[in-house]
Amino acid sequence: MKDITVKSASASNSNGEFQQVVTFTVNDKAYQVTLNAKFASQQGTPYFYNKDTNTVVNDGSTVSLNEIANGFSSSDLLNAIQKHYAWKTSDQSNDTINMTTTASDVESQLVAQGLKRASNGNFDYPANGFNLKLTAKSENGNSTTITVRINASVNYNAPAFVFDGNVYYNDNVMSNGKTSGNLVLKDTDKTKVIVNGKFNDATVTDSVKAYVQSAFGTTFDKTPEELAAHQQLVNPSNIKIDSSKVNTSVAGMYPVTITATNPAGFTSKLVVYAIVMGNPEKAPQEYVKADNTKVYNINGNVVSEAANVPALSKGAAVYTFGKVTVNGVEYTRINKEGSNEFVKSSDLTATKPDTTVPSQPKTIMHNAYYYDKNAKRVGTDKVTRYNTVTVATSTTKIGDKTYYEVVENGKLSGKFINADNIDGTKRTLKHNAYVYATSKKRANKFVLKKGEEVTTYGGTYTFKNGKQYYKIGNDT
Repeated sequence: MKDITVKSASASNSNGEFQQVVTFTVNDKAYQVTLNAKFASQQGTPYFYNKDTNTVVNDGSTVSLNEIANGFSSSDLLNAIQKHYAWKTSDQSNDTINMTTTASDVESQLVAQGLKRASNGNFDYPANGFNLKLTAKSENGNSTTITVRINASVNYNAPAFVFDGNVYYNDNVMSNGKTSGNLVLKDTDKTKVIVNGKFNDATVTDSVKAYVQSAFGTTFDKTPEELAAHQQLVNPSNIKIDSSKVNTSVAGMYPVTITATNPAGFTSKLVVYAIVMGNPEKAPQEYVKADNTKVYNINGNVVSEAANVPALSKGAAVYTFGKVTVNGVEYTRINKEGSNEFVKSSDLTATKPDTTVPSQPKTIMHNAYYYDKNAKRVGTDKVTRYNTVTVATSTTKIGDKTYYEVVENGKLSGKFINADNIDGTKRTLKHNAYVYATSKKRANKFVLKKGEEVTTYGGTYTFKNGKQYYKIGNDT
């Protein structure tokens, strides 16, 4: 009989593998075998998860992607998925996991589901999303396949709205992803909410713009300026205004629903609110003392701010229906009998306050354009120098510049003029200087001395000689 001896040694390498070396000795001759194996705990099955929220995505779940719109390719879709989603193994061993779904696989799936394609081969984003089968394999060979529903949280191929300088999608979803219910239609000098006892649809059409869509290339428009540059307005015949909930005889705030449908058949809705002052003979009337007066709901002894009800403006008239006191604070019921909307009694007055904005006349010293609250130019109208304009008594900082807001009919207009065109900027002369009327003609014989302080207005003028000059003083 032959003599057989078996010896073994083991160690774990840096990859977490179990390695065993077995030595056989047969009649004094050695034979060696090396065995490698992974721990059972490292044989995990891949699963799909959301990197942003660190939550597992199950088969049949919806994957929200807002990076793609009309004109996306299979590669665009995979890149968007990999930006927000990834694969792990169930044992958390950090094994390398490869998604085996390719752009070619994706393209075949989209074609099979009938997605429309442009002449360049890119796909249009369908209104209701689409399914996508994804497969991944871990380095140990375990694989998983799941099917998810791809859908944007907003359908950017549906109409988009612009109201009061903000972009809204369906159901009052803003371009920043938040939802706003505080969209209030206001009486203007041109348009009244209620005319001859009926709701005036022109209030809506003058206040709200509806664009065909916001999808643009592989992205989407997020600002009014982008929409105006890239998109067309929805035909007025495809915009419906539902004001059936507005009671023009009872004071209150009522929802008005705007429905816009684009040529592709996609529909979006925006809900705005109309304030009705009601018949003065029906209830006592009081006035709001200050801007941003809050409206409350009262349930038992619990007082909370009313959801989706905007703060009231100074001078707004409200109809009152009794008072209640909660925790030592008196509140007045407003709008209608039995409503659950209150304001603090101390915020109301029986005498209408003066809502005229403090203003002052100012002389324009340098031709000036109008700007909005975002420092974007408003139209092409301008105020020429030496004309007087009525502005607020204090300036407003927008970005790195200072502006005066224009006051019209005692109210702030939302139009701004660069303060440098009115007040100017004080500058110190670096050397002696003449004052010029043209590039060749001096305005006078005076010489401004080095170190002297002068006030310049607006930007520089370029004369025919190519040199730049600042406007100073009157009639120069």
